Amino acid sequence: MKASYDDIVIAARELFRERGYAGASMQELGERVGLKKSSLYNRLPSKESLVADVLELTLKETFEGLPDPVTDWRQAYRELIERIAAVLGDRGRCVGFHLSFGVPAETTEAKAAVSEFFQALRSGMAEILDMGGVPDAKRVATDALTRLQGATLWLSALGEAEPLRRETEAILLDLERSGEE
Repeated sequence: MKASYDDIVIAARELFRERGYAGASMQELGERVGLKKSSLYNRLPSKESLVADVLELTLKETFEGLPDPVTDWRQAYRELIERIAAVLGDRGRCVGFHLSFGVPAETTEAKAAVSEFFQALRSGMAEILDMGGVPDAKRVATDALTRLQGATLWLSALGEAEPLRRETEAILLDLERSGEE
């Protein structure tokens, strides 16, 4: 059975997450999906062209199936934070964050895709917070992402998951406190 384009994108995401942009080779990607390197290049123009689709899939999965924030913004935000934390805990890093440091400056298409990913992620989070009337929702979303990603340092460097768990709980506690004001 031939690999679908979706199969290629999913495999590329794991490869980017594991090896970063520079370490991800089209040869290894082909091996993971059962295609020759030349067959991959027949389906897509370059490794760089995969970055936008990898991040689009990641963003879709991040927000897909959340409770309706119009009816329960708190539950939607809680589930979103827990979902992001679970991916970081299971995988040790966010593919977008990994790509943000690893995509070379000359790969302008990939750089733009990373920027768009983080803007969309933060905007989606802020929109949920706005529905709850949380003041300065964009800053709150930015801080939450920064705290979660920062906590993965300990997971990646020392295998310690506790800082990520604590930050997740603290972000959710801050959410509850914001409703008391």
